[in-house]
Amino acid sequence: MRNPSRSPWQVHTPRQLAALGRIIYRHIAEVTWPAIGIIALVHYGTSWGLMALTEGEDIAAPSVYWYFYLVTSTTVGYGDLSPSTTFGRFVAVFWVMPGGIALFTSVVAKVVQSASGYWRRQMRGLGDYRELSDHTVIVGWAGDRTRRMVSFLRGDSDGRAIVLVADQSMENPMPDQVQFVRGETLTDANVLDRAGVASAGRAIILGRDDNETLAAGLAIAARNPQLHIAAFFHDEAVSDLLKAHCPRAECLLPMSIELLVRTANDPGSSRVPKTLLSTLVHPTLYSLPVPEDGLEIAFGSLFRVLKGRYHATALGVASGQGNDALMLNPPDDRIVRSGDVIYYMADRRLNLASIDWRSFTEKVG
Repeated sequence: MRNPSRSPWQVHTPRQLAALGRIIYRHIAEVTWPAIGIIALVHYGTSWGLMALTEGEDIAAPSVYWYFYLVTSTTVGYGDLSPSTTFGRFVAVFWVMPGGIALFTSVVAKVVQSASGYWRRQMRGLGDYRELSDHTVIVGWAGDRTRRMVSFLRGDSDGRAIVLVADQSMENPMPDQVQFVRGETLTDANVLDRAGVASAGRAIILGRDDNETLAAGLAIAARNPQLHIAAFFHDEAVSDLLKAHCPRAECLLPMSIELLVRTANDPGSSRVPKTLLSTLVHPTLYSLPVPEDGLEIAFGSLFRVLKGRYHATALGVASGQGNDALMLNPPDDRIVRSGDVIYYMADRRLNLASIDWRSFTEKVG
């Protein structure tokens, strides 16, 4: 039976005593914040008690001593308060100041250690970016290709954050430009959650092969079905699988053959798509959604207003996600309706909120 005379805090066995000793040693050895706090309280309390024995209320008063303690322990020494007895001076020199300096050093070292640990976690891909919103998630690391992708995004993102997801054993390759998340696979739910897929604005997938890209696309769509996904494939059949399961995904295929033939027939034509698709060279290609307020605008009127008032050239309009929904260079009487997407060429992206949509039915002077 339990002995009621024993305190619940009493150490009953040598094993418990050894365990308590190990806990104390671990906290002191690791210099944890609880250990620093306990040591600071003990040091403050003992020095206060020692000063109260000889100096009285002049220094040991509760409303005064905290000031004396901080000024003395940090060696600032303003001189407005000082011990007047030999014992008090002994305590200040051999207990308050050494202990205060040790505590101050421990706090500084702990802050540096915490900051360094946080930085190391971010570099190793252990960070969590769920708090981000409307950011871009890049899934897959492809060396220089990903570096170029980041440079293009930064040239067209207006400061939006970029989170890179990789499964290689590596540290953040671009710490000054992207946040970094690393996991065992690109489809790991925890990794995608830490990358903030649920609140992201877009995701770009560039896997090592089509199977990895497909798997990552399906995993991302499962976490956020409304997310716009852009994925690169080599095999059209595999890209069709992703589009079949994720209608919002936009799959890109290599177009080197098409460009090669077009350049052969029309010399220099390869410069046009290169310029239009680059965010670092202007003018470049942008898209503009038509607001959902019942607008009906003739494409000819839209073309003239965009060119005359916004120095932008309308290239086409799309009424859906599929390729068959896109019409380039449509006739002037093609009606552009709410929900359509206008594709245009300009030196900068137009601000949707600053556009006067009523002006598209007026004549440009």
